[in-house]
Order: sequence, then structure tokens, then C-alpha cells
Amino acid sequence: MRSRYGDRHSKRKQNIVLNSLIGIVLAVILVLVANIVFTGDDSQQTASEEQQTAQTNSNEKSNSTSDDSVTSDEAKDSEDSDSESNNATDKDSTKEENADEEKDQDKDKEDQDKEEQEKEKTDQEPGEPNLEGPWEPVGTTQSGPHTSSYDLGSVDWNEKLKAVESVMGMSADEMTIWKIGGNGGPQQSFARVSKAGSGNQVYFIELEWVDGKGWKPVSVKPE
Repeated sequence: MRSRYGDRHSKRKQNIVLNSLIGIVLAVILVLVANIVFTGDDSQQTASEEQQTAQTNSNEKSNSTSDDSVTSDEAKDSEDSDSESNNATDKDSTKEENADEEKDQDKDKEDQDKEEQEKEKTDQEPGEPNLEGPWEPVGTTQSGPHTSSYDLGSVDWNEKLKAVESVMGMSADEMTIWKIGGNGGPQQSFARVSKAGSGNQVYFIELEWVDGKGWKPVSVKPE
């Protein structure tokens, strides 16, 4: 009796131990499976997040590159615009400088011509005719429409004499006035004169009226 009871009791204990071990093993298996499942989900989620992060970074980099490209293009356009503006300004400045230089050259030439004329007048020996010119109008006190006059002692006559004096390099008292007359037009005259005394060279002087400036010698020819 005791032996059978002991055997049963022993088998019961063994069953309890086996069942406990089986339960523990199942529990361990469930824990492992759960870990695998959750770990896989976390890995997939992490991979997905990393992929999204990488894509976002790539998009940001692409946008940054695009922005840099746009900025570079804008900067280049701005530089080109500034360069064109500067070139236009330089061209305008160069044109103004050239215009100023031309004006200065014209003025210098005009001043030089005046100096040469003054020098020629100065070089003219007193009492010697100026046969080469250039000659300038001698000035006038007349105003309004001009009418040539050949009346001795008239204003116009005296201004003709003044022009002749400028050519001959002497006063009317030092000359013999052979004739002053018309020379083919209402504003053209001539004079035949020589130094005072007999046997001196006679000069044929052509005169032309310049409005507002008086009579101007235009040619001198020895006869």
C-alpha cells in the first residue's frame, strides 16, 4: 500500500515538475517571439525614419543647391547689369571727354590762328604794305542796312580809308589816293593807292563789306 502510494506521489511530483518546466519553456518562447516581433517593428520603424530623414536631408540639400544656384545666377545677373551700367557710364564719360578735348583743340586752334594774325600784324613794318594777309574787318560805327558811299569825308568813305591804311601800314596822309570806287557789287569796292611821292609802286586793293564788322581787305596786288 505504501509503495503504491509512494509511486503515485512521486509520479505526481514529476508531472508537476514537467508541467512547470513546460510552462517555463513556453513562457520563454513567448518572450522571445515578442522580442523578435517588437524588435523587427522597431527596426523597420527606425529604418523608415532614417530613410525619411535621409530623403529630407537630400531634399534640403537639393533645395539649398537650387537656392545657391538661383542666388549665383542672380548675383551673376547683377554683376552683368552692373558691368553693363559701368560700361555705359564709361562710354558716356569717354564721349564727354572726347567732346571736351575737341572743344579744347578747336579753341586752341582758334587762339593759335589769332596769335598768328596778331604776330603778322606786329611783324608788318610801318610803311610797308601787307601783301599776304590775313586781313580782318576794320570795324564800323554804321548800323542798319549798309549803303556804300563814295562821297569824300562820309563815314563810309572814311572807313574805306581805314581799311586801306591797315593794308598799307601807313596813314592816309602818307599815301597818294589815286581812286576809290565800286568793284562789281554794292558791297564791294577797290582802291588804287601808293606811298606819297612820285614814282612809287601803285597797289590795287580789293575791299568787301562785312555786316556789323565793316570793310575788310580781301586782296592786294601791285600794279
